[in-house]
Amino acid sequence: MSPRGTARRAEEVNSAARIAAPREVSQTSFSMDQQPRSRGPVMSTLQTVDDHSLTDEDTDLFELLCQRRGWSDQYLKEIESTEHGELLGLAEMVEALADTRATGKKITIAPDFDMDGISSGVLGYAGLAELGFDVELHLPDYRRGHEVAPEDIAEIHAKWPDTRVLLTCDGGVNSHRGIAAARALGWMTLVTDHHEELAPGSTADVTVDPCRIDETYAHAGICGAHVLYQVIEAYARVHRPEKLWEIHLLRLFAGLGTVSDVMPVLYENRRLVRDAISIARLLRVGAPKTIPNPWGGFDADPDAIDVEQSILMQLLRTEPHHPVFLRAFEGFALVLKAFAQVGKIRDVDDLDEDFFGFYLAPAMNSPRRTGASLEPCFALFTAGGVDAKLKAAHQVIENNELRKQLVVEHMEELTTGDQPLAPWVYFSDAYPGMYGLLANRMMELNGHPVVVVNRPVGPDDFVSGSGRAPGWFDVITTLAPHDGLSAIGHQQACGVRVAKAEKLGDLVAVLQEATQVALLAVSTHGVSGDLVLGPDADCDAGLEDLQLLFELVRRTEGLKPFGHGFTAPVVEIAIEPLGLRMDRIGSESQHLRLVTRSGLSCLWWNVTEEKVDMLRGFVQRASRTELGTLRFTATLQLNTFRGDTRVQAVISEQITSAA
Repeated sequence: MSPRGTARRAEEVNSAARIAAPREVSQTSFSMDQQPRSRGPVMSTLQTVDDHSLTDEDTDLFELLCQRRGWSDQYLKEIESTEHGELLGLAEMVEALADTRATGKKITIAPDFDMDGISSGVLGYAGLAELGFDVELHLPDYRRGHEVAPEDIAEIHAKWPDTRVLLTCDGGVNSHRGIAAARALGWMTLVTDHHEELAPGSTADVTVDPCRIDETYAHAGICGAHVLYQVIEAYARVHRPEKLWEIHLLRLFAGLGTVSDVMPVLYENRRLVRDAISIARLLRVGAPKTIPNPWGGFDADPDAIDVEQSILMQLLRTEPHHPVFLRAFEGFALVLKAFAQVGKIRDVDDLDEDFFGFYLAPAMNSPRRTGASLEPCFALFTAGGVDAKLKAAHQVIENNELRKQLVVEHMEELTTGDQPLAPWVYFSDAYPGMYGLLANRMMELNGHPVVVVNRPVGPDDFVSGSGRAPGWFDVITTLAPHDGLSAIGHQQACGVRVAKAEKLGDLVAVLQEATQVALLAVSTHGVSGDLVLGPDADCDAGLEDLQLLFELVRRTEGLKPFGHGFTAPVVEIAIEPLGLRMDRIGSESQHLRLVTRSGLSCLWWNVTEEKVDMLRGFVQRASRTELGTLRFTATLQLNTFRGDTRVQAVISEQITSAA
């Protein structure tokens, strides 16, 4: 959690989305901004600050938040810039693709297996098919790791022997063995990736990667799907300009990859994420109200959703498109239907960057966590029939529920089992694909870099696992100078390799020493929120004026999307136990809703069993004696129910208890 007064980044939302007919859009710039969650169009930060209808007190509170976050007018303008240079190799790859299509050569796409890889693969498959290529999509095997392996090349050659061009996405820059196998077959090798290129460098015919050794691209934090999107858009702009509207729709998948791969939501990524959310909303269909309820009305029936009634599917059906292209968008619409059927999407406001990052991406990443088949993750975008796609979507969701259960079990193993190298390195018996998720959880608990690995048998055993680190620590750079220790991937999320188990002690020492050095440059003092709200002397404002909080949240939400590099504001709230109402909510009463005397609802997920008795005791004691406040970190948000929009708090964690 960032200390108060630390500068953070934010954005300015432009206008609400205006979606025109396909050919009208293709003749203009394609700008689809995120629809507002609150009433009316979203105003920009600068417009809102100048809104004289708001109270001076509210303006001061919002400006105080901006000051503590470092959200100056100039900075907000700067991070909105979508201008960027051309990636190295992009023009060369465009011409290689032009030659491929002109000569009728088959091109096969080899994607990675995570959400960014799936997004990349679907984007490339749909885009190239729509542009007239003879294209196939290879299903990766996560058991082989992230690199394209010779086994992948052999499978592609066996299934599509007339392949002449290999196109990788979200991987391949360091896949020397796989690229060599493809070139041995006489294939042209085209690599699109966004991972750090390691010496001696890529051996592909053409490589496009913002993290190439010689790359000068200003904002290297773009996802694999975004890299491939830039290539395909550049091809369409030069060779098929009449198809630009269709290609621009593929920003849906590039934006999804951006959020899922935790790319900084800055500069060109901001517009990309907004566009993706807007396109997703054009594929959503509200559930018709056809189920009678006891009150004489009707409840929504998600099973009755007809995705063909979505705005975008109706637009796409007006003109001929390649079936592969149509299936990708139909599949996404059916994913939204499946999530509506399980109660995760109730209205259009539920479709935002949080849905991408906290619901869809984890579900799509769950097969590699559990050892399940990856096939449904691709089938829901590529299968031929509606029923097959919807079935695949539910398989993905069901496997994600298994993943959640396994996380609980393996976290107990990490926190209560024999862990001689804790809190830096942990041994796990989980499926290897779970290591990164577990490392992230332990990193959040410990507040420093953590590596989770398999438990070796002997001192000479090779050990591998996953590392996760806060933004102020670079794992790959830290391990690189040390013999027998290495990492590959992203600096804060990477695979870690230890040549021999006897070097695990070295890994601990390196992490510990480097953390001590890095922490010298990181401020760790101060309270836990950007603002402190409540009745205590150190609070910036109280919790009684809910309209004041409503306006604060409304204006803050005008800065969306939030994400990595530009996180949502966090507040510290102080709540008096006296008069506090507690409700158990959820299908299994697993969540708590705390309602203050002023009527502010504070939601606290999955803590009933752990916290309800403690809180009840505080409330009971408060009726007999004077107590201090309960303090929590939380995010404030707007919630609309039956047409009534109110502010509510979502608690992250408890900081202090009442005295």
